[in-house]
Amino acid sequence: MIGLQLVAILFALWMLYFTYLHYRRKEFSKIEFILWEMLWVGLVIVVVLPQSVQFILKAFSITRTFDLVVVVGMVILFGVTFRNYVLQKRQAKKIEELIRQLALKE
Repeated sequence: MIGLQLVAILFALWMLYFTYLHYRRKEFSKIEFILWEMLWVGLVIVVVLPQSVQFILKAFSITRTFDLVVVVGMVILFGVTFRNYVLQKRQAKKIEELIRQLALKE
């Protein structure tokens, strides 16, 4: 298990660095930066101190911390996928409307 923990910690540290780079390039707002940093630090805490989430494991009758991380990751992944789909549809509608307006002008 130590090997997987080391990989997770290295990944989180790498993502902390990339989050900082995107913030420095003004690609993230301060709030986005803080939220992403909290997510990566939270991952390190859960990996290093799995007993810190025991109350959540007991509340949802989950036996292993890794199972909790996978379930939370899947929920977040589905949520982000849905959000991206909605935003993409909204952008497509705006582009279609813009093209219609340009075509009617010509």
